[in-house]
Amino acid sequence: MIADRLRALRKENGMSKRDLVTKLPVNYSTYANYESGFRMPNSEVLQLFSRYYGVSIDYLLGVSDNRKKAEEIANLSEAENLHIKKYRQLDTHGKEMIDLVLEKEVERVGFLNTRPDTVKKPIIDDKWIVLRVYEQRTSAGLGSYLSDTSHDYEEMSFMATQVSEHADFCIRIEGDSMEPKICDKDIVFVKAVPRVEPDNVGIFVYEGEAYCKRLRRDYKNGVYLESLNKAFAPKQIAQPEGLRTVGLVIGIAE
Repeated sequence: MIADRLRALRKENGMSKRDLVTKLPVNYSTYANYESGFRMPNSEVLQLFSRYYGVSIDYLLGVSDNRKKAEEIANLSEAENLHIKKYRQLDTHGKEMIDLVLEKEVERVGFLNTRPDTVKKPIIDDKWIVLRVYEQRTSAGLGSYLSDTSHDYEEMSFMATQVSEHADFCIRIEGDSMEPKICDKDIVFVKAVPRVEPDNVGIFVYEGEAYCKRLRRDYKNGVYLESLNKAFAPKQIAQPEGLRTVGLVIGIAE
């Protein structure tokens, strides 16, 4: 929800991503990851956006549709008060289950992944890392994106962030099937993993073609690769054993 709200507010103000980052102390790739949902702003960055757009943090988080700042309304939104009332009606077991789910969800969106030395800073100090950047199309038939003998990559420097420092390499995306989150020519950070859990975006190779897609699996349709752009039909995987996972997409680079 916060990704949608940030994108909508930026467009309401007639700004591109590059326009916005010139006005705020956050770099382009970090902000792009906020809008794409690959990274969750910490509390200080949320306050930064709240002050800049003149809206409440509740509105940014999607907790409330009321744009007024917290100091202009009650401390808790109507939705938050309702959740609290429901929570108080639960028995001990119910509360423990909610606490467990809440903790896992907070961890999933990234709140608990913030390193102690970066909590007070929206961006990491001037530090750079070098990663290989492969082309999605030309790398499809390589058999491995990590091949040391391949010349189908270039080495590029990226500002060190919590996302880039966990990446093993990058892929330059071709096409608009993953818009609005990932656009044509975007460079995505990839973590090399043997498998990607369903509902996550990854880089896959199937029948000699490379794909940046969301992995889906259900009883009706089996295994398929889903585009975020609804204009593109899902890619059915007739032979799941032939689907090779290259890695998990963990963010977008500039």
